[in-house]
Amino acid sequence: MEQKRELRSGFTTGTCAAAAAMAAAQALAGGEKKEYVSLVTPGGREAVFEVLWQPEQEDGNSKDARMQDMAGQSLKRICKVKKDSGDDPDVTNGALIGAAVSFGEELLRAEESGKALPGIYCDHSQSPAVYLTGGAGVGRVTKKGLKCPVGYPAINPVPRQMIAEAVRKVFRHCGCERPVYIEIFILGGRELALKTFNPRLGIEGGISVLGTTGIVNPMSEQALIETIRLDIRVQAAEHRTLLAVAPGNYGEAFLREKMGLSMDSFVKCSNFVGETFAMLKEEGIRQVLFAGHLGKLIKVAGGVMNTHSKYGDRRMEILADCLAETWDLVETSYETRDLDRCRAEIMKQILAMNTTDEAAEFLDSLNLLTPVMKTATDRIKSVLEKAFEIETEVIVFSGSAGILGMTPGAAAFAEQLKSQI
Repeated sequence: MEQKRELRSGFTTGTCAAAAAMAAAQALAGGEKKEYVSLVTPGGREAVFEVLWQPEQEDGNSKDARMQDMAGQSLKRICKVKKDSGDDPDVTNGALIGAAVSFGEELLRAEESGKALPGIYCDHSQSPAVYLTGGAGVGRVTKKGLKCPVGYPAINPVPRQMIAEAVRKVFRHCGCERPVYIEIFILGGRELALKTFNPRLGIEGGISVLGTTGIVNPMSEQALIETIRLDIRVQAAEHRTLLAVAPGNYGEAFLREKMGLSMDSFVKCSNFVGETFAMLKEEGIRQVLFAGHLGKLIKVAGGVMNTHSKYGDRRMEILADCLAETWDLVETSYETRDLDRCRAEIMKQILAMNTTDEAAEFLDSLNLLTPVMKTATDRIKSVLEKAFEIETEVIVFSGSAGILGMTPGAAAFAEQLKSQI
């Protein structure tokens, strides 16, 4: 039997940025351009990178440039390292993360004179002083709720610390006490960011420099949950108390194209319905318009809070249970209905079907769809409100038929969300 291969871990953008800054600092302070650079991540693992240097005429590494530095002008060293994300499906895998490092006396003088340095992180906690910013391909923060201030490059606290420590280590080894200015850049970062959550989070113009351990482990459920948490936190920081929530791309497209909602007040919860609603409550969200395909949302009607199939596929059983709950009302309300087939036979057919879309068409052919969807949406609303104490309205749809059912207050929530655009 073939053994399952263990997934290979990689390194974060923060580790790559620190490695590039370290190599550039070595060239600046010690005059040595190394082919490889290594550092130890906060997670305790050594990271080794090949260093890709800018041509000398581009980074000022020439006799004329050295003479200019002696005359008081800035000397700069520029290099890049290639990001290796291991087996994680990271859009930044293979990206070139670079650093341009120069001496920072001009910034120090400006700061001492009281001049503001917008968009530059200033670290005087140790010597030498470190000034850090983001260049091309590094996103800028435009919304509150993130770990970086508005107007600053999206370089998170741990990567900032890693970069500063790496450069200080080099400068101390070289006996250099001059302040240092570091600009991190990412080739193609603007384009890569369009494949991430950054535009929704209010990070514009590039990707983020991230990492807590410095190591990328193949994407875990916890990592996905933390991404959702960040999205909610950004929404809450903008004082939103009503949000639209959907499990995935189908729900997002439905809310945008069919309901005319802006995605400014939207959170994608993936399969993590329970975790998402718990986080919504923690962040002070009081109202939710929960929309999704029948195949996902019907599970919630049965109390299933993680809708991934690996936790069990009870779609048809829960749908059949909703039909059973609706049955008495159906029999008394629809006297001319074709109910020659016995109740047991209809339930059996529902349970044998492969998809909820097929089941919805079958129920519709019997004029049973509307009352069953009312039962289902009311159940979803009740389950979520009892568990999380968030006022919830529900819309259930299918790809072919559109809206199958909705709770009475869903339309009002949709209109309220439109007014927030």
